[in-house]
Amino acid sequence: MSAAHGSPSPSASRQGSLRPLVPLALAFCFGIALEDTLALPPSAPLLMLVGCLVAAGVARWRGLPGLIFPLLVLGFGALGAQTMAAALFGSPAHHLSRLPEGSLDAPLPLEGWVAGPPDPRPAESRDTGDPGRTRVVMEVTRVRLGGGWVPTTGQARLTVLGEVLEVGYGDEVRGTFRLRAPRRFDNPGSFDYPRYLATQGIALEGWTRGPVEVRSASRGSPVLAVVLRLRSLLLRRLDAAMPAPEAALLKATILGDRSGLTPEMNQAFLDSGTYHILAISGLNVSLLAGALFGLFRLLRASPRIAAAASMVLVTLYAAMAGAGPSVIRAAVMADTYLLAVVLDRRAELLNSLALSALALLWWNPHYLFDVGFQLTYLATLGIVLFLPRCDRVLRVLPRSLRWPAESVGITLAATVMTLPVLAAAFNRVAPVGFLANIPIVPLSGLITGLGTAAGAIILVIPSGLPWLNQLNGWLVDLLFTAARWFASWPGSSLRVYTPTPGMLVAYYGLVAAWLLRTPPAEGAEGSAARRRFGGWLVLVCGLVLAIQVVFRLHPWEGPPTVRLTLLDVGQGEAMVLALPGGRRMLVDAGGLAGEGFDVGLRVVAPFFWHEWVGHLDALVLTHGEADHVNGVPSILRAFSVGEVWAADVPATSPTLLWIQEYARSRRIPYRILAADSPPADWGGAVIEVLHPPARARGVEPGGDPAGDGKRPRLNPTSLVMRVSLGNQAVLLTGDIERDAEAALLREGRPVRAQALKIPHHGSRMASSMEFLRVVRPEVAMVSAGYRNRFRHPHPEVQERYRAVGARLLRTDLHGAITLEFTREAMQAWGRREAPPSPTDAHPSEPGEESRTAAQDGDM
Repeated sequence: MSAAHGSPSPSASRQGSLRPLVPLALAFCFGIALEDTLALPPSAPLLMLVGCLVAAGVARWRGLPGLIFPLLVLGFGALGAQTMAAALFGSPAHHLSRLPEGSLDAPLPLEGWVAGPPDPRPAESRDTGDPGRTRVVMEVTRVRLGGGWVPTTGQARLTVLGEVLEVGYGDEVRGTFRLRAPRRFDNPGSFDYPRYLATQGIALEGWTRGPVEVRSASRGSPVLAVVLRLRSLLLRRLDAAMPAPEAALLKATILGDRSGLTPEMNQAFLDSGTYHILAISGLNVSLLAGALFGLFRLLRASPRIAAAASMVLVTLYAAMAGAGPSVIRAAVMADTYLLAVVLDRRAELLNSLALSALALLWWNPHYLFDVGFQLTYLATLGIVLFLPRCDRVLRVLPRSLRWPAESVGITLAATVMTLPVLAAAFNRVAPVGFLANIPIVPLSGLITGLGTAAGAIILVIPSGLPWLNQLNGWLVDLLFTAARWFASWPGSSLRVYTPTPGMLVAYYGLVAAWLLRTPPAEGAEGSAARRRFGGWLVLVCGLVLAIQVVFRLHPWEGPPTVRLTLLDVGQGEAMVLALPGGRRMLVDAGGLAGEGFDVGLRVVAPFFWHEWVGHLDALVLTHGEADHVNGVPSILRAFSVGEVWAADVPATSPTLLWIQEYARSRRIPYRILAADSPPADWGGAVIEVLHPPARARGVEPGGDPAGDGKRPRLNPTSLVMRVSLGNQAVLLTGDIERDAEAALLREGRPVRAQALKIPHHGSRMASSMEFLRVVRPEVAMVSAGYRNRFRHPHPEVQERYRAVGARLLRTDLHGAITLEFTREAMQAWGRREAPPSPTDAHPSEPGEESRTAAQDGDM
């Protein structure tokens, strides 16, 4: 039958037949996502898979070939769900993830072997109290439980604090570690740390300051052991052969070792939108694969032999670069394409891309939710889909302009496809990256090739070739200079809000509609009807996206409502109030003692970006303890603030002094509040300050009213505020204790409230029964760290709240807590269901070690 009578054209049929893996890979991804959402038992997707196979067999037997491929797609969806179910529920009984929570209360002796290269932390990420630390991923073989050793399987990421541990891949390790299941700060917009570790196959994390016994051994893969020993040797020789800054950049570019990068280097590549070249990923590996393939072709090897040899060397390079998840992904993608060359199927790039995705997701379905995986495949997909549509323009350009124009097209295609994911994952986009990548990507490719060659020579000749080392030094200096220059441009890097799911759908619908409207140069004969449909679809998707953005920036105001979110910041406190009229107030910003992990930047700020908040009308400092104010500086830098409110007490900490000076330099009003301050009325919501009483005037900020040189206690001077709307109210108590509670009652302050933020994290020194009988809270909220060493909230305190009939919500069990009330009603909820609250005290958390782990970004 002719095409005029409705049969598909030969080219269309051929295209459909050559890309069967694309819909299969999409179905596999959908099955993984569905299983992750529903958490069905493994038997359910398995039964569906068997049903699809049986139905396909019946369709073939009954002569219904049109049903076979749809059933195959459905079967791949079931296979994806079953793969994810196996990852979620298929661990053996002796796996580390099956250890009962109670067994982790005390440090556990364990044995195992090192399953990857050790990770010494760079100096700038360490706390000044910890001059060194070593992190290893260990395959745990035995754990001591009770009186005996129990065989186990599974990996744990362990940190040894103190002196740097001399350890290598395959070495056996024995020590006593405090272990925990990975946890996250459970707030809207927070980084999913447990999921991140799941992509690496890590079930537990732990740390120790005690002695660790290391015995040289040859566990694991002998081949990988040799490769990683060569990697370690190469890193040492590069350090010896080149100046430190140049060696650091070269090691990051060719081996993914970023331990020597300075904060200035990191920031320059971040702000210029070129940080991806410092993380061994698809770009580095594809550049190397292309260089190797071209080299073998220059040596007169056939395409198939060149591709096969390149596959071997790319795989070896991936192992040499540390064999991390991003390196493995990149190597699998490159090897899949090279395999297509070997099999003479290179024309089907989409098929190769789908095949590599299927292989990776079969191996570890958690990769689907990994940002690196998403960025790698979206960028590659963008290049594959967009560049053919630019061929017509590129062909008419002079040869001298064709290569720069193609570089611009590649950068544009990758940027368009990855922009929403970058915004959702990092709340940062670098507009200058569009231009910066044009010179920096080819330059990094040159460095990858020459640096790899220099590394190979250094393995043979310890000092390498001086001229080649010098050339690489000049190139990495040029690379850093270019990145720093682009980063210096105004607006080079911008913070952006988190796109909503609806915006993501509309955005990618817009991209798909444009692709539909603009056929590739080879398919320029596409029907006018399809182009018209694509044009209308572009208009509709663009309009839907614009409407969502406008309504998110200017939400509809309903009846006056107060919404309070008690954020999960560990053993600290941060509260966000959304008040009538679109006003926002932040009460404290959490924090950790010491340096390193910034709660304000990495926990509180992502919540604001997720909620599309760019301005705070007031920033309230209840008192100057580190767990309440150490996160404030980052908030002041990242967001505009209308006013800072603080108690009428001396500034006794460097952080408070810095905040005062910053507010003065930026002309931010700094209001001193006390119990005699007039109440504020914000759109019908009344904010009253009940405590502390005004101190004697004339004491300078930072002064010592006692005059004895002792640091005054800060908790009793915490700001206490009552926020009310109509006949509903919430009492915010800071860290006051019994004496301050008694003073509030004695002075007749209006403390009655339906909701209460529990004083001092639930300490025994607060929440007296006399105070609770007057407040009579229906809902009590407390911010406390999981398994914290202070035993907050204390069991006695919990019993007091139960005795007055209050519903207890805890950030350590419920995650972020939301309280919402109108003039007549109030409701409260947590982000996750919590197990029944134990009646006995929580086991203590590993104090200083817990803080140290958080500083490394693990909490």
